[in-house]
Amino acid sequence: MSLAAPRSLGCVSVLLAAASAAASTSTDLSVDYARVLREVAQDIAALKSEYPQLVDFDAATGSNSKAASITYQFHTHAPPRSGGWTSGVPNPDSDGLWLYIDFHDADSTLPIHTQPITAVQCVGEKRVSFLIMEGNATRRVEGAIEKILRDHGVGRCMRPHRAGGSNARIS
Repeated sequence: MSLAAPRSLGCVSVLLAAASAAASTSTDLSVDYARVLREVAQDIAALKSEYPQLVDFDAATGSNSKAASITYQFHTHAPPRSGGWTSGVPNPDSDGLWLYIDFHDADSTLPIHTQPITAVQCVGEKRVSFLIMEGNATRRVEGAIEKILRDHGVGRCMRPHRAGGSNARIS
């Protein structure tokens, strides 16, 4: 990702995905993750008329099916070096947006997949990361994107993984 030159940010609201009320109980190994990701990207693109910060979102280029991710930034600047995941990604200007969605293995130890304050969500056998930062002068799009994810089968992880893991079921 290329970062724009730093500009004054003002008050930025950092929003992380809240726990979804929907439950993802599917353990179907036949989920076509690339297709689901493309459909999520298309649905996000359909929100452009309601959310000006999505004006440059392109479903064809916003999603990366090889990496099973969607990354988008609009009116962003270099982050302050304050630590945490927000210091490693572009931060939004007051009218900007940065978002990241991916499907990954439950055992991934990449820093972006181990954020303790994000909801533990799944689709099929994959974990879902949804990180978003919105400028303080934007109409909030986080809830609309969470609905899109739920509509495509993303929900709370209901199956156990390895013993003692953060998603282990206790009987």
